[in-house]
Amino acid sequence: MNVNTKWIWKNGENAENTWMCFVKKFDLPRKPSQADVKIAVDSKYWLYVNGKRAVFEGGVKRGPSKTSTYYDELDIAKYLKEGENKVAVLVWFFGKNGFSHLSSGVGGLLFEADINGEIVSSDGSWHVMKHPAYVSPDEYDVPANFRLPESNIYFDAARDIGEWYAEDYDTSLWDNADIVCGADEGPYGSLRKRIIPLFKDYGLKDYENSAEFAEFTTTKETILKMKLPYNAQVTPYMNISAEQGKKISLKSDTYDDLLYETKSVMSVYYTKDGAQEYECLGWINGEYIYYTIPAGVTVHKLRYRETGYDTEFAGSFECDDEFLNRLWQKSLRTLYITMRDTFMDCPDRERVQWWGDVNVEMQMMMYCLDKKALLLYRKGADSMAGWAEDSGHMLTVVPSGTEQFELPFQNLAGIWGFSYYYDYTGDKSVIETVYPMSKNYILSYKLNSDGLVEHRQGSWDWPDWGDNADIAPMENAWYYMAAESCRKMAALLGYENDIGLYDERMNSIRKNYDRIFLKEGYYYCSTKNKKPDDRANALAVLSGLADKKLYDSILNVLQSTENASPYMEKYVLDALCEMGHEDYAVKRMRSRYREMVEYDYSTLWEYWNMDGTLNHAWSGGPLITMSKYIAGIRPLDTAYRTFEIKPHMCGLDFIKCTVPSIRGDIVLDIRKTGGHIKMDVIIPENTTAEVYMPLEKNESMPSEGLTDGYAKFILTGGKHTLES
Repeated sequence: MNVNTKWIWKNGENAENTWMCFVKKFDLPRKPSQADVKIAVDSKYWLYVNGKRAVFEGGVKRGPSKTSTYYDELDIAKYLKEGENKVAVLVWFFGKNGFSHLSSGVGGLLFEADINGEIVSSDGSWHVMKHPAYVSPDEYDVPANFRLPESNIYFDAARDIGEWYAEDYDTSLWDNADIVCGADEGPYGSLRKRIIPLFKDYGLKDYENSAEFAEFTTTKETILKMKLPYNAQVTPYMNISAEQGKKISLKSDTYDDLLYETKSVMSVYYTKDGAQEYECLGWINGEYIYYTIPAGVTVHKLRYRETGYDTEFAGSFECDDEFLNRLWQKSLRTLYITMRDTFMDCPDRERVQWWGDVNVEMQMMMYCLDKKALLLYRKGADSMAGWAEDSGHMLTVVPSGTEQFELPFQNLAGIWGFSYYYDYTGDKSVIETVYPMSKNYILSYKLNSDGLVEHRQGSWDWPDWGDNADIAPMENAWYYMAAESCRKMAALLGYENDIGLYDERMNSIRKNYDRIFLKEGYYYCSTKNKKPDDRANALAVLSGLADKKLYDSILNVLQSTENASPYMEKYVLDALCEMGHEDYAVKRMRSRYREMVEYDYSTLWEYWNMDGTLNHAWSGGPLITMSKYIAGIRPLDTAYRTFEIKPHMCGLDFIKCTVPSIRGDIVLDIRKTGGHIKMDVIIPENTTAEVYMPLEKNESMPSEGLTDGYAKFILTGGKHTLES
């Protein structure tokens, strides 16, 4: 940053939920071809240039570490002109900590534009005004729950200052901004460039039932239930006529969390006299938006603006079973609604990056989203490493301005996930970032005299929701998988001396796992109901600790036991598929997800019942099952240099699947008709695929080999058709 660029604010205005307006005018001798802007705030901003909005909700919640703040970078040249120009910035200062945000304690704006070599930066010459229409909350309203740094928003239209960002709006009587400190100084700490793209603005749209309430006048207090096409992150809009002083509240169907008896965010609008329009800038989510409108208000138009993480739905899965199709699509929607500043557990109660959730979301995105989604995982890993460096150990929730949580089972799953991510992407930068904290975490564990890991409780004992968790075999399997991941990372990075450290611990667990936990063909230590646990046995399979000769006995456990919550259910499904029982994985999905799929809602629940949130990404594991195991598409070598297409029909007549691999789209279209099978595949250039063609009984065909009811082919880039 230029030495003259300063953090600015208005002294003394650091209360919770403060909205501040900033304006700067400057002259340009000609319209520029390039105008690179760096802008940072605590906490969010809306940028206008010459009266046109250039950014809708910029800024990323603090912070990449405990002592740093993200800045955005963008080009505003298309908004500038020869002569006088005006930049206006509305800043929302949360003014409080949350599970997903560490407040600096001081509202601030940092702005620097390099316009063909001329620097326009934030300093004391900027004009500033606290926006008077954002008012204190109604004392009778319930505040948003303590986990959220965002507050409920109250806007009094009678106190509005109009389009203050417009070119001809006079701000000459506003105060000059106060300088807080220089860049990379003060409460905001060092600056870090935003890793993820700016959020996607889908524009204002009509609700599915907007037409029903056009030119509608209320005669009594009325709640208008407005239908969204799916669960989305939205900012509600209204165009109305009313007398001054009417109170209108805006909430979503996800506002009430019945499990914890807490509330999400909502907004309140107080009317002025006459025609007026308003868009609440704080996003909420759900499938329905409720406008509570008092008597005497005429509704001209109700609309919404969807915003969200900027990625494309690049993958797909379709088959002749509508249940599976709906489950895949609900998993995708659930993933997308839990992406924004970070991967989230849920977009209503918490908006928090729990790393166990992130590990599932990362695996899902490999099969359905484009490359820009990878940046959100990279940002999360960067934050994890930054906070580990500051705190001295790996945490489970970052960034966080409240308690510092450590859930060891989630951390171990996350460490295992780092090498999984590399296998799919070849992105060595993430491995370089996370390896030091991963090594420290693994080596901080102690082994007991029995050769297994000493139990680590962390903030509280949490192996999973759901009853009858068999903690000891689960913990040792997770630890083994995480240690194996660290071994792979050490080899990749050239830390040869570290490999023996992991080998010693892995060998100790492998030597003693069966001795301690193996009972009558399955694994068991201790549960409340005195029976083996599906999760413990699934992890024994996935870790490789379970010998294949035990698979039949373990299958019996997985067929008869349903302890796993939707979070760990993904790993149970993985284990079934890894054992070669894809048919039963489909059967189990039908049983466990039946209520969620049949329920008229676009996303998946936190629990098997509806006690928690209706949108928890950890529930989307079946998306992976269908694309990775049923369609059978997965890498065999790093970053899909070689990969496998081995579909398991599971009683289906056709499967069509697209996987957006790092090297290009992989496409499978397989159909059974009249006793014959036709299989079309598209292989990205510069890759090699091992393609397995399912065969009917006693059928054979020319191929590189026949195995387990398949004919095997080695195919390279291009489109190929196989027929039997």
